[in-house]
Amino acid sequence: MTEHFRPQYHLTPLTEWMNDVQRPIYIDGVHHLYYLYNKDYSLEGNGTEWAHAVSTDLVHWERKPVAIEKYKDSAGDPWAGSCVIDVNNTAGFGYNAIIAIVTMPNPTYQCNHLWYSTDGGNTFTHYGTEPIMHNPTGYTDFRDPKIIWHEPTKKWIMLMAERDKVGFYTSYNLKEWTYVSTFVRDDIGIIECPDLFELNIDGNPANKKWVLLLGGNGFNYGRTTCTCYFLGNFDGTKFYAETEIEWLENGADSYAGVSWDAPYTNGNYRYFVSWMGNWNYASEVPWETFIGNASIVRELHLRSTSEGIKLVQIPVGNLKESLREIAFFGEQVIYTGQENLLKNIHATSFAVETMIIYDSTRSKFGFSLRDGYVNGEHTVLMYVKSNNELVIDRSKSGIVHMNEYLANMNEFARQYKATVKPRDGRIKLEIFVDRSTVEVFVNEGESVFSLSIFPDISSDGLRLWTDDCVHIEYLKVRAVNEAEAMIY
Repeated sequence: MTEHFRPQYHLTPLTEWMNDVQRPIYIDGVHHLYYLYNKDYSLEGNGTEWAHAVSTDLVHWERKPVAIEKYKDSAGDPWAGSCVIDVNNTAGFGYNAIIAIVTMPNPTYQCNHLWYSTDGGNTFTHYGTEPIMHNPTGYTDFRDPKIIWHEPTKKWIMLMAERDKVGFYTSYNLKEWTYVSTFVRDDIGIIECPDLFELNIDGNPANKKWVLLLGGNGFNYGRTTCTCYFLGNFDGTKFYAETEIEWLENGADSYAGVSWDAPYTNGNYRYFVSWMGNWNYASEVPWETFIGNASIVRELHLRSTSEGIKLVQIPVGNLKESLREIAFFGEQVIYTGQENLLKNIHATSFAVETMIIYDSTRSKFGFSLRDGYVNGEHTVLMYVKSNNELVIDRSKSGIVHMNEYLANMNEFARQYKATVKPRDGRIKLEIFVDRSTVEVFVNEGESVFSLSIFPDISSDGLRLWTDDCVHIEYLKVRAVNEAEAMIY
């Protein structure tokens, strides 16, 4: 609680370094999440291992001992990969064994190793020291295996990130893999963290689509690194894209995203979580005792919109229920020059939910988040009605220039934008601020922004402003209940 940049309702490492989240698994009512962790970061030590945390509600997390340690044998340290539950004992380690296939550096650079767990994913044993798959590409980019079970063909499917393409492989036993196809994109830089799943459209089990997620660089599309996706079909060997590239994120700090399901989701949605970091400045952000955090958990839904079928993100419902309501304002019109409606709210970890009535709102309006009355710090969330654009600007959010290189490239301080049109004459905003994080969900997740900020702890104000008038249907503010620990 005393660390100025430590989020209160986001998963963080207790100390040191955290980056990519590995796909969680659901076992007997418990979600098991793994992430890459360097316990020697501040000592200039290298290598990651698989840290472990568990949750029953996807809001409150309990840190567990490291599940896969680094440098325990000649294979080196575990990098990204994924876990599956081997329900039918196809690999021979027992029914319901947890199998992790992980990229490791040895004996050939970026090869895949198999680890297995017979205690529900708490500890893992290395299946020998030799890889189950050597790097056959000749590239240095062959990593991030993502494993799924394909019921129609009764086979395991592996997706591999291979520079500018995704390789598809199949197996009956999780040990021996056969290459079957490739999905190529030369417009998003080096591909990482692929994911593949099928979802019902609008909750209709008779209408489904396959979704291919890819971590990539959006520089050709005016974006930074984040997750893109394609909708299409998958026949057990090849993915057939039916849409152009779409982007899951409009901000800068949602990368290496992973999805997973549970039996009760019934194919209507999947959970999604990502690393709230950006490799352009991840190692340069302010240090207290740790670096890195996971995003809040979201639900992924396929929704029909006026612009076609979209993959949308909404915050997991348990989160809002875990925050206490501290303010509510009913319908009213707010004019420029009027006293700040939110002047009595002071918090560093909070959430705002509001519905804006579009037609009777004029010109610009916005929120100043983590507003500093004395030092002038604030993160701007602004809606410009003339061009239907939502803008987030963190150029005055606190520490923004971590080094000269970042100051020159302006990666951190640039504006992040999305076109946002009203739905049924309204614009809904859900804003989650947690010490050093801002996550914004627009119109039930049709547009999403995830950003890190580093303001002074004294910048705890919240301001609603307009340069003409803004018509709110309602506005709620929720805050962390400081008597209850969410991460322990």
